[in-house]
Amino acid sequence: MKNEIDSKDIQILRLLLNNARLSNKEIAAQIGIAQSSTHDRIKKLTQRGYFKGAYVQIDQKKLDLNIEVLLAIKLNKQHRSIIADFREKASQLPGVIQLFHMAGNNDFILHLGVKDSDELRGFILDRLSTLDYIQSTETTMVLHNERVNNIL
Repeated sequence: MKNEIDSKDIQILRLLLNNARLSNKEIAAQIGIAQSSTHDRIKKLTQRGYFKGAYVQIDQKKLDLNIEVLLAIKLNKQHRSIIADFREKASQLPGVIQLFHMAGNNDFILHLGVKDSDELRGFILDRLSTLDYIQSTETTMVLHNERVNNIL
């Protein structure tokens, strides 16, 4: 699929990966092509499925979410219905930033933002412990989170 795109398309992807709010005019100026060409290229990239969505990175501290954790979860059963149920429920829980379904020692990792340790304890005891298919959890605190976009 990569042969469907050229170096200008890759430049567009890089720019949007780092700032999805760039206008066609700004992108065109940065890569040296016409705005109409930029528009057409973005439309084609969209139609070909290169974009899964556009995201805003929020400063969690402004929302009083002072602690970030990675919460590793091990299930006691590996059934499609249980995995689907957990994915659905976990994605609805307040504070969940990202959900990862994993291979290895843990089945899921939740990236979570919480106000304080009391909120984290409540999340684990009041929300996760009600799910009878969770075998164990392990919490790791994030000291620094930096988005690095070096995939292209």
